Amino acid sequence: MKRRWTKLGVSCLTILALTATLGLSCGGNGGQTVVIGNLTDLSGVGASALEPMTWALEDMVKEINEEEPVPGVQFEVMNFDTAFDTARFVPGYQRLKDRGAKVIISVFSDATEALMPLAERDKVPVLGMATTLPMIEDPGWVFAFSVPGRWSIMLMLDWIAEQWEAEGKYDTVGKPTLASTGWDDGWGREQEEGARDYCAAFPDKFEYVSGNLAPVGTTEWVAEVKALKNVDYVSLCGTGALQPATFIKQYRDAGGTGTFISTESPTAYLGYIVDYCGWDAVDGSLNTQGWGWWHLDPTEYPDCKYVKDVVYKHHEQSVADDLVHAGMGYLGGGAMQKFALDILVEAVRQVGFEDFDGQAYYDTAVQYMVDWSGSERGFTETRRYVTDEMVVLRWDAAEENLILASDGWVKIAEDLKEIP
Repeated sequence: MKRRWTKLGVSCLTILALTATLGLSCGGNGGQTVVIGNLTDLSGVGASALEPMTWALEDMVKEINEEEPVPGVQFEVMNFDTAFDTARFVPGYQRLKDRGAKVIISVFSDATEALMPLAERDKVPVLGMATTLPMIEDPGWVFAFSVPGRWSIMLMLDWIAEQWEAEGKYDTVGKPTLASTGWDDGWGREQEEGARDYCAAFPDKFEYVSGNLAPVGTTEWVAEVKALKNVDYVSLCGTGALQPATFIKQYRDAGGTGTFISTESPTAYLGYIVDYCGWDAVDGSLNTQGWGWWHLDPTEYPDCKYVKDVVYKHHEQSVADDLVHAGMGYLGGGAMQKFALDILVEAVRQVGFEDFDGQAYYDTAVQYMVDWSGSERGFTETRRYVTDEMVVLRWDAAEENLILASDGWVKIAEDLKEIP
């Protein structure tokens, strides 16, 4: 029997959420302790992916504390549960800062954008795990650990166009049709606009049919299904599990034939989506992914293997299996957060515990560049995104897995970044 993401311990989730709401922290040695704030969702619509992401953060911190890279210094995570409520973003940041957090991880792009002026004012680095263009246009105190959604969808479309050209389809069937659907939030708008702008810049590659964004929380897609039923590619722009899962099922039930394409969000909810829709509904779907996948070749992607080893080290096999089945939440979150923590450890090592503050993290981050499984990643004085390389994955029903479709990492072309 397949495991379902829903087996991930409701009682643990409740405890985490309560702890976060009370502003308590986990771990600590009562001495030299560096606090990492985690502004997340442990009880709202994003919790199914973000609970594993929080577990990954806590597990990575356990790994650091076991190794004790800075003698006498421990690290701990302080969670704040926003419950996916935008009104709790700023109070959550303030609560974490007031209780000693030197850096704050923000898992929502909308939250990160809202916190940009506060981070600048307070000199508290905000580490964004979901990225939009406004976060990186003016280099400041926000550091983005994923590829902006706009660039991601453009990379996806550019890669498809290259395959279409290589297979001679422009000559035999003409250019493909494309439409978008999703929720009308920051993430959805950026991706819909990215697809629309790409098609306007390269009118010979795609015919853009329509953008179909609905209010956040929409789960009935009658009009959208009708509008997109016969397009070649359907770009899924929704955040969370509900939007893609409900749309995919209703679209396939109505006879929709398009190939689903997406960036990173749906893979974080893969377990929910395939349990709800079935693998046949998503077979052949394509998505971009900035931090690999669970089952990529460990010799070529050793950092993915590291995260996989950590999850099986810190959790019983049945729980770890569930986390793998759930999707990209633990792996993507763990990889991004480990990168952020590596910078944190280096900053503390350089200045010492007594002198460590947000400025020390900032100064270390803007000079931090390393190889991550064959991809050069990091920041500079003028660059606030950690990477502009992604892989393309194909959802395969026969394998019940995601398979590498691209030839390794694909770099986002500079001309795509400059499309207005």
